[in-house]
Amino acid sequence: PKLRDLNYQMIDGTETSADAIIAACETLPFLSDRRLIVVKDYVGLGGQKSGDEETLKKYLDRIADDTCLVFYHRGAADKTRKIYKAIKKNGETVEFVRLKNPELSRWTAKTFRKYGKEISGRELNYFLTQVGNNLEDISNEIRKLASYTGSSDCITMEEIDKLVTPSPEYTVFQLVDAISSRQRAKALKLLEVLLDSGQSVFGLISLIARQIKIMLLCKDYTEKGYSLRAVQKELRANPFKLHPYSVKKGMDQSQNFTMVQLRRDLDICLEADYGIKNGRVKERLGVEMLVIKMCVSE
Repeated sequence: PKLRDLNYQMIDGTETSADAIIAACETLPFLSDRRLIVVKDYVGLGGQKSGDEETLKKYLDRIADDTCLVFYHRGAADKTRKIYKAIKKNGETVEFVRLKNPELSRWTAKTFRKYGKEISGRELNYFLTQVGNNLEDISNEIRKLASYTGSSDCITMEEIDKLVTPSPEYTVFQLVDAISSRQRAKALKLLEVLLDSGQSVFGLISLIARQIKIMLLCKDYTEKGYSLRAVQKELRANPFKLHPYSVKKGMDQSQNFTMVQLRRDLDICLEADYGIKNGRVKERLGVEMLVIKMCVSE
């Protein structure tokens, strides 16, 4: 293990420079044929411009055969960037698509069993709604539950509420709940929690808009006379692939809106996104105004 550590280096791509990455790659392997360098979340792959990106791009054309350089990026990489194209040209790009239901539910239940825990369908759906579909996050939360629930064999709702850290998507559910009941102060507080946890303004606008679209779909099916189970079946299939809990939440929330209000709120999201990107309004103020406008009943 000690020898392995000498030939492995993890670099934080959000704080590094091209020179630091190149220097790591130029270090010769010690008593080994290869050296592994992993750059995590390099800013140039996430749409954010890096000043020395061109230097790194040119280096990739002449990287030594005894160096294995891996760029690990969470989220969607910007495939239009020169650095992405250089990586693809000189190496290989692999996209790990997140699991969808029912595969995600099966994988999660199986992982719980590895830790000697059972979780029923209701609790499993609730757990996944809170955590999201990132396997690393799911694994971390399962380990936490397994460690703190002691000799208990079955995971309960109370344990999930007490121990699990909600994902941004779940907090957005709560945010939209507050908006739908016109609780402006609560909605702004939840927005503050999301922003202070490091969530991007554009990511939040996208999540809010997504939930509005789900409500629009649910509202449309409801007005056509569909039952909850029928709507869940329709939206679980392609191209939506929505989790049944997300559909139930959308059905419940949509009851507090008219179709006109939902379309208006979707327009508010688009206007906020456009205004921030064009510099007409600051990011935080823009998303705060979005929430305030959506809390107004018209």
